[in-house]
Amino acid sequence: MWSTILNVDYYGKANRVVPEPAAPFSQRILEELIDEEAAAHVDAISYCLFTAFESDVPSSKVTDLFRWRPPGLDAAKIDPLKVLIDRCHLHGMQFIADIRMNDRHGGAAHGIAKQHPEWAILGTAYNYALDDVRKAILAFDKEVLDAYDVDGIEYDYLRWCHMFMPGEGRQNAHLLNDFTRQTRKLLDDAAARRGRKRLLLGVRVPQTIGECDYLGFDLATWIREGLVDYVVPSDFMHTDTNLKTEDFVNLARGTGCRIYPAIHNRIGMDEPNEHYRLMALENLRAAAQNYYRFGADGVSPYNFQFTFERRAVAHRSSAYSAIMWPAALGWLRELRYPDQIAAHDRHYLFYAVWKKSRHNITGTPNDDNIYLNRAQPTPAGSRRFRMAEKFDDPALRTTIQLKVMGLSEEDQLEIQINGQAVPVEYITRVFDANGQSVFEGDPLPAFHQYVIDLNWETTGRSQPLMFGDNQLAVRLIPVQPSANGTVSIEELECYVYVRKPKRLR
Repeated sequence: MWSTILNVDYYGKANRVVPEPAAPFSQRILEELIDEEAAAHVDAISYCLFTAFESDVPSSKVTDLFRWRPPGLDAAKIDPLKVLIDRCHLHGMQFIADIRMNDRHGGAAHGIAKQHPEWAILGTAYNYALDDVRKAILAFDKEVLDAYDVDGIEYDYLRWCHMFMPGEGRQNAHLLNDFTRQTRKLLDDAAARRGRKRLLLGVRVPQTIGECDYLGFDLATWIREGLVDYVVPSDFMHTDTNLKTEDFVNLARGTGCRIYPAIHNRIGMDEPNEHYRLMALENLRAAAQNYYRFGADGVSPYNFQFTFERRAVAHRSSAYSAIMWPAALGWLRELRYPDQIAAHDRHYLFYAVWKKSRHNITGTPNDDNIYLNRAQPTPAGSRRFRMAEKFDDPALRTTIQLKVMGLSEEDQLEIQINGQAVPVEYITRVFDANGQSVFEGDPLPAFHQYVIDLNWETTGRSQPLMFGDNQLAVRLIPVQPSANGTVSIEELECYVYVRKPKRLR
């Protein structure tokens, strides 16, 4: 957050003049950032103070000091971490020390890792199968707990998921279990020294239990043994509206562990266009609606600075709104309260979180698009989409949109929702010969846009959508059977409009 607002060299050319002396100015900016977060009803800040054996801890014997620092504070012997922690506590907010467990953004080794080239795997990651790697992280944990009045630690396993060589996660899960137990003891010892009941331990992990198990993250054990206080299921970069929140909620049932699914500003798309289009408020509402109504205790924003990053980056590949600071935090204030979300329109985006041409960073494909092979006798396909809505509520009006590539004008699609055929009179189909540019979303060739109106009460039909998981099924009726080529159905969107009652005069 502060590197975007208070940029002097992190992104390149400075974006503001820093008055002299710099220290009071930098401290004011840091405090104002926390003030704005507090005004947005943020409960806790999970602050990234460690990545790839660089950190924000000047006294650390394990890490090198971050190369990006607020101007003037070090020279004035003002610790920016203490500034941030004190300001959080002034507002009654928790300050969580976030540790990126295996960040692979690249570059030379830092800190103690410079002495241990044998630790490296997957380029610039480190092998947690080695006892010394785990000991180094625990040593840093102790440094932080001894030096700062933090309220807990969060292990960000999403950066970059693999603690072991791919395929070796399950066999090494016991090592992370023991590592988590040791972390819990460090936190409990620090809490006892401070006279506090408990310090928090959170984990940010992939959004499916299967991926967690594959990578060696034994959530069931961590939760059952009372080691972790909260879990953040998350995609690496995108908001996954289809996340099965209840899988994590069920693991935590009957325990004190809380579930905070992640919301990202980016929509699930392939590079390079993931840098061009951001989630709007009504998109974030839809995702949060799904999370809350399936049992989440809250939401955890990640990389939220993308809403105003154009303050620091001017090229069009980061064409974000510069004026959205601090206005974007108002979005968080709304997402904090499920009743406020339910009172406003929600726009669900069901895009491929990772496209067919790429794999998720975990190594797992995550492409829900429908691909119809014309060479098959009856090309057909389906996909799941989740909406935690009570569609029998007459105040809700719903419309679905999808984009279809590879159709001829004579081809037809039969569409079913939850096994019920959609009457053709509720479908409009428009051909876009220009396709879609990178600035509009996923670059697409010419496509047919289908729009389905789902408000059928006046004709005596009940619309087919239901609370929870829905199924979209399509069948291609080609004008030339057995022809070559593929028809793809992408970018499924559902807009839920909340009709407000008339105000009485």
